[in-house]
Amino acid sequence: MEHVIPFKRIVIEIVDPSQADPRSNTHNAPIAGGPATSPEHLISIFDRLLQKCWVTKDEHDRLNRAGSSLQWDAPDGDGWSRYRHAGVVAHRLTEVDDLPR
Repeated sequence: MEHVIPFKRIVIEIVDPSQADPRSNTHNAPIAGGPATSPEHLISIFDRLLQKCWVTKDEHDRLNRAGSSLQWDAPDGDGWSRYRHAGVVAHRLTEVDDLPR
């Protein structure tokens, strides 16, 4: 299970979006309205950016080998593009899938 948008990128959005990795972003504008200005705003950023997906260990390794910036960032806020670039078919994890059994 993995975060579609790397957690480091989510934290950058919350604290200072201008610190996004320039290797994978064409601009440093916020991708979800960051930086957070209140607890409610922080939650809205999380709600927008926190997505999980299923990948195999081999797919995870392929993602990390596809480009160092893809380990830490999502090109212009598009987490799914990381997987397309690496040739990985990621499967979205829904809330029902995330519940303990």
